[in-house]
Amino acid sequence: MTRAVLKIFLATALVFSSAIAANGGIVSLKVRPGASVDFLVVEPKNAFAAVVLFEGGGGTPDLQFPGGRGFINTSRDRFAENGLAFSLIDAPSDQRGFLGGMHPLFRKSEAHAKDIAAVVAWMKKKTKLPVWVVGISMGTYSAASYAVRGHRDIAGVVLLSSSTRPPVGGRGILDLNLDRIQVPLLAIAHNDDACPGTPPVGAIEIVRAAASSPNAKAKSFAGGEDAGRRPCSPETPHTFFRIEEEVISAIAKFIRANTKQGFHGRNAPAEIH
Repeated sequence: MTRAVLKIFLATALVFSSAIAANGGIVSLKVRPGASVDFLVVEPKNAFAAVVLFEGGGGTPDLQFPGGRGFINTSRDRFAENGLAFSLIDAPSDQRGFLGGMHPLFRKSEAHAKDIAAVVAWMKKKTKLPVWVVGISMGTYSAASYAVRGHRDIAGVVLLSSSTRPPVGGRGILDLNLDRIQVPLLAIAHNDDACPGTPPVGAIEIVRAAASSPNAKAKSFAGGEDAGRRPCSPETPHTFFRIEEEVISAIAKFIRANTKQGFHGRNAPAEIH
């Protein structure tokens, strides 16, 4: 997509959806010929930054109803409660073949990067806030791949339960050129994550690989509950079950600490506890 066409799409989306998004609503953005991306936008009054959220699996959260079983879908309102405006992205309309959504190969593609760029640009224009990308499990392919491409439109990246030992072989996002990431990075793991593709040690490996990041940190958590049917399922340590608020609070604190000095958002709290 050309830059001129992208601007037209963004301008059109702003005209028709800004009234909805002001208090939370679903935006549909045409990103490529024959393809659109739907995303839920919530803008709390105290927002000091914005995050673009990528769910795991096929990347198909329920935009209509919160409280689904994935970490991000279940916990999305907590991002707003911690001062973060957010957009929760659904899989593109032309990507529904893998677990009902995006294949990991598409998540690493240039086409997906352009889709993300359109959403990031929309969020920046709408919120006037620095935008971060946040992904969990297979969603880390989307977030990390976008950050690796050197996009200067994002302020940072957060990776949770990162895919570093995928069952198909290789090292997952560690096979990306993470040393090209030039924004702050937070890699989060649960000590008891038993999902074979997302070992807790992956967080440390990511930080070591992200040598060009001005501030790359790994953070691990413990506790919560394991009520899932399988190690990679929702309601397990893999998705930080029952400690979601603790995890999102830590994300907000890291973003706050790495927000440019002098930028305080709209009525942002002085400190997040």
